[in-house]
Amino acid sequence: MLYMLRAAYLTLHFLVVCFITMLVSVLRPRHLNNTTQCARLMCWALPVLRVRAIRNNDCPIKGQEQAIYVVNHQYTMDVFTCATMLPDHIAILGKSSLRYVPVFGLAFWLAGNIFINRRNKAKAWDTMAEVARIVKRRGCSVYIFPEGTRSRGQGLQPFKSGAFALAIESGLPIVPIVFSSTHKHIDLGRWNTGVVMGEYLEPIPTAGLTEADVKPLAELTHQKMLAALQRLDTTLEQQRAAG
Repeated sequence: MLYMLRAAYLTLHFLVVCFITMLVSVLRPRHLNNTTQCARLMCWALPVLRVRAIRNNDCPIKGQEQAIYVVNHQYTMDVFTCATMLPDHIAILGKSSLRYVPVFGLAFWLAGNIFINRRNKAKAWDTMAEVARIVKRRGCSVYIFPEGTRSRGQGLQPFKSGAFALAIESGLPIVPIVFSSTHKHIDLGRWNTGVVMGEYLEPIPTAGLTEADVKPLAELTHQKMLAALQRLDTTLEQQRAAG
């Protein structure tokens, strides 16, 4: 029963925030901080659900400097947990099919986020080159889930190349953001729902890299994020064992 009530609350909270985002974004369409403001509203759901969010450090990119942020993607709950560490002046990169999701699709676009078509793999580099031009013109950073899908408790999945092609084409550093495994540490059916821990990793420079470096860059980033994920999970497990 508790799980169902909380799931219903999350759905309602999500829809209300989407409507508020649409209203704000109509007044300032595609403004660079629309998405950040939306994220702050999404965060309000966590204390209501008795989820404790721990942020280990601050973003290493300061002010309006640009970067490509890559984040591990786990469950639908990411909408709320990842919102706790969303930088300013950001656009989220989403698959084109999201535009057809009622309410969310319009809110996502009006907030200034970017849709891409991932089906045409033959033109993947050209697609990211176009996104790089948009990013440079708008002066924003980009937030991407490099796994391309939710891991659903299966651990960090292999990375798609898009985020790394974009970073190289735009010449921007990659900043990994890692969140602890929500399937291990959050249970909506418990009164004290659990904990999520997030951490920014050190920026990975891309200056001077070429298309040939996309795969090695993706592998390096995956290694760093996997090590961080294991460390965060171990920390939370030790804290839980200690009571």
